[in-house]
Amino acid sequence: MDDHIICPHCKKPIPLSQALSHELKEKLELEKQREVDLKKKELNEEAKKWKEDQLKKMEGQIKEKSELEMKDKINEIEELRKQNKTLQEQLLEMNTLLRQLKFERDKEKIENEKKLNKELASIRETEKKRSDDENRLRILEKEKQLNDALKVNEELKRKLQQGSQQMQGEVLELELETILKKEFPYDEIKEVPKGVTGADIIQVVKNNFGRECGSIIWEFKRTKAWTDGWVHKLREDQRRVKADLAVIISQVLPQQVKNFTIMNGVWIGNFESVVGLALLLRNSLIEIATLKLSMAGKQEKKEILWNYLTSLEFRQRLDSIYDAMNLSKEHLEKEKEFFRRKWAREEKNLSLITENLLGMHGDLQAIVGKSLPEIAGLKMLPEEKKEDTLF
Repeated sequence: MDDHIICPHCKKPIPLSQALSHELKEKLELEKQREVDLKKKELNEEAKKWKEDQLKKMEGQIKEKSELEMKDKINEIEELRKQNKTLQEQLLEMNTLLRQLKFERDKEKIENEKKLNKELASIRETEKKRSDDENRLRILEKEKQLNDALKVNEELKRKLQQGSQQMQGEVLELELETILKKEFPYDEIKEVPKGVTGADIIQVVKNNFGRECGSIIWEFKRTKAWTDGWVHKLREDQRRVKADLAVIISQVLPQQVKNFTIMNGVWIGNFESVVGLALLLRNSLIEIATLKLSMAGKQEKKEILWNYLTSLEFRQRLDSIYDAMNLSKEHLEKEKEFFRRKWAREEKNLSLITENLLGMHGDLQAIVGKSLPEIAGLKMLPEEKKEDTLF
């Protein structure tokens, strides 16, 4: 019995027992290899399943953690918004308070001005009433003086009709001198100096304080006809004695003149107008002198004011006002700068929070996917626009 077989590969004779053992060995190895492959496959499937379970677990933990962090950040942003809203409300309240204070201050100023105007009006009314009363009394007094003078003139006229013309002229001069002295006790009534042949009396006008205010030269004429040459002659006498005004009292006046007039700078009047004309001219001289005195006082005040404006004291006061204004302005600018920095810092913090929140949301979305919810209040770009932007 042939116990050899031919090897299909090498064509060599192989003993049957050896061939069987070799074939069995190969079968066993093949089975063993299959078992190993199957075991590897099972192990790989288990490892893959375990890995998937671990990944799902990790994804759940990460999602839960990210949701907590996101909620925390959202709460923090909401708190910052509330704080910002509170600051804005406080700022608006402060501005409202400032406007109210300004309105109350302006209202108080207007009320004070109204009170002041009312008090000034009351003072003016009182002063006007007092002045009207004084003027009325003065007018009554002057009217009485004028009536008394008219009576004296009538009496004088009656007396002048007696005696010679020369005697009547001397009596008239004395009588008018007496009238002027009686009516104006503060004034100095004196005769003209020698060398002045035309004028009769010089009246030196003085105010209630005894200050000289000017002089009036008087000439009296009692004739039957008016002569214009009297005016020229009296003007020459006026220049000689340096009088301020010149007056001719005449029984006969120029044509078309009833009581008194002025001709070439010389006043002309009748006997009935002596006191009234004297009052008019005398008050004019006193008012002019008072005006000159007040102008002199104004000039002195101007010099005093100029000296004060150019003094060191005035400059120091201006410097103090300027320094106080600069200090207030500096404080105001510091407050403005403080609030600008604070608002800029808060705005920057909010921008950083928003930027980091959006970045974290993008990172989580890349990990989790589209199942991650969007952040409320932050509008994201649509997917189509994002893809257009990328390409």
